[in-house]
Amino acid sequence: MRNTIDSSSVATAVQAGTITGGVHLHPGPPSLPTPVPRQLAPVPAVFTDREDALLSLDALLGRAPADETAPVVVITGPDGVGKRALATKLGHQLASRYPDGQLVVRLRAHSPGGPATAAEVARSLLRSLGLGDHAPLPWAEQDLLGLWRSETARRRVLVVLEDAADAGQVLPLIPAAPGCLVVVTSRDPLPALLAHGAVHHRLEPLAAEHGLRLLSRIVGEERTGRDPDGAAALVGFHGGMPLAIALAAADLVLQPDLPLRAGLPAPSPSGATRSDNPVRHAVDTALAHLSPQEAGFLRRLALVPAPDLDLASGAAATGTTRDQARLLLTELAARGLLDTAHRAAVRGNLYTLRPAVRSAAIGVGAPARLAADDACTGYLAHLLQAARACAQLLTPHHRVLPRPSLGRPVEPVRFTNRHEALAWLEAIAPAVGPAMITAIDRCDPAIACALASDLWPHFHYHRDVPMWIIVYEAGLRAALRWGDPMAIREMSSTLALGLVAAERHSDAATHYSRAAALAQAAGDRSGVAQYTSGIGAALHDAGLNDEAQVFLGEALGLYADLDDRRGAGLAGILLGSAAARQGNTDFALPVLRTAHADLADLQPPDPLNSARALAYLGEGYSLSGQHDLAVAALVQARREFADVGHRHWTARTTEFLGQAAERAGQPDVALGWYTASLNQYTALTSTRDVKRLDDHIAAVPVS
Repeated sequence: MRNTIDSSSVATAVQAGTITGGVHLHPGPPSLPTPVPRQLAPVPAVFTDREDALLSLDALLGRAPADETAPVVVITGPDGVGKRALATKLGHQLASRYPDGQLVVRLRAHSPGGPATAAEVARSLLRSLGLGDHAPLPWAEQDLLGLWRSETARRRVLVVLEDAADAGQVLPLIPAAPGCLVVVTSRDPLPALLAHGAVHHRLEPLAAEHGLRLLSRIVGEERTGRDPDGAAALVGFHGGMPLAIALAAADLVLQPDLPLRAGLPAPSPSGATRSDNPVRHAVDTALAHLSPQEAGFLRRLALVPAPDLDLASGAAATGTTRDQARLLLTELAARGLLDTAHRAAVRGNLYTLRPAVRSAAIGVGAPARLAADDACTGYLAHLLQAARACAQLLTPHHRVLPRPSLGRPVEPVRFTNRHEALAWLEAIAPAVGPAMITAIDRCDPAIACALASDLWPHFHYHRDVPMWIIVYEAGLRAALRWGDPMAIREMSSTLALGLVAAERHSDAATHYSRAAALAQAAGDRSGVAQYTSGIGAALHDAGLNDEAQVFLGEALGLYADLDDRRGAGLAGILLGSAAARQGNTDFALPVLRTAHADLADLQPPDPLNSARALAYLGEGYSLSGQHDLAVAALVQARREFADVGHRHWTARTTEFLGQAAERAGQPDVALGWYTASLNQYTALTSTRDVKRLDDHIAAVPVS
């Protein structure tokens, strides 16, 4: 067994003479520098005018108070007036003042999936700064926002927050550093930001001459020169709104033989020459020029209650092949009817619809309801298939519920490795809540339960505890409505795991007890063993080791009778740990050695739980006074956790090494391990663990 320690993780010297065979320090692999994020989109080639607005904004920034927080600029105005384009132009003009990056994120004020949460946005921003590639980001909102403020305190970054619903979305994301700048776009003013020194600029439609210039830049000066009256009528009707002009012009570009007045709707009975809702009229006109295939495709996209769609989910929702969907998505984006939000790992390009496009495309009446049912069925089928593929790759030992037939096959999403599966799960996370709501609203609890079951790897690896509890509380409600005992058991037990992670141990035990009673009634001894072990695990996490041993011992006996080596191993590591912490190491060590052997030999392998068994065995050796064996086991477990990329357990095992050194009377070595563990927990922004390590360090006697 090799004893290896990452030299970058140990803050003080390690007394290697206490470890059999010596300790070998290996530098970690060289890391490439993270590129500076430059997320501002190119300024549209047809960007027109706005010189006065840019001068005004620059002047407002010059008067912004230079206090302890970043200045905030809010650009407001109706949908389609050009807020995003102006924010992009401003960002490019100011980019040199913010050398550490320019970040852009959409707050989705009017998304069918609901506005983005502060935690979701902070996670996206931190990933853009290069965090999360080598150590997982936390999921708790407080921890994410704390990490965001820490990172921006030492950087000069420009942050563009597009499409804010209200000030509550913006306030938590304002860096506490005057060297940064926040630019916000919103349909409505955000007066609550005034107390924080924010300055507002309301963007108005283009003047007639600038509207004509924009039209000429899109369709060509020669064409507007041939038909000045038609050009003036089109710009006038659309009230100088850039989006409306661009939508009308895009359709004209695709049909060069049409007169410019073709960009106008049919004359109204009143003979009005200007629309009271130019964007909606432009959308209606653009939709009227779509082919039946394009119109049907767009309508089904609009009916999917998702924050965004990628190629695979768009094809599934519309019942098309991916090749067909790719062509249609490209065509609709070229017409301005779809926005390309950004690219996401594994998912590729993400597409969104403006509210005006969505409402116009959906239509009304029974056909819309039928189309909605069809689109949602295809979309949910896609999510179920992809989540199941992730589960088979990431958690092959986890029992999942049978997937209900949705009646429509979808082209499968395939993942070539664990990294891709984890990246897809993280990228799809904002869609999980809306998808669960959709499944429940469709009065199909079987789909909701299957989706929650298939999404387990997301919570197992990413530890998104708040969403974990939300999803499985919803899943449990669906299961109870359905009345299926297996679904109730699955949702109850998985919810209980999340409640343990949230330190709600009593609530967790209650849900495990419900699941155990249902398993007992069904004569399912394996289920009884699983849920009894869960109760013991909750008590173990709460530090109630005497009570935990009762349940864990019962579960271990059941698993042994069933010849279930994995179940016995999982129960055994906690039973042995609880016994060792109570001082009964003569009983604990054989149990822990057997648990490790059982888990290490599993097929398919279970490297995470095998390493957990080794870590608890190392702790048991330490508690029994066998220091050399303890350190050898713990160092090897630490390396195995690093190999599978589980940073929390890497930090936990480093903490165990500090405790082992302290028990062996080596305060300097203990301080080194504790400091390394503290640094790892700090990187994870795990508040509970950081506090515990601070207490450990404070208690170590100074030599």
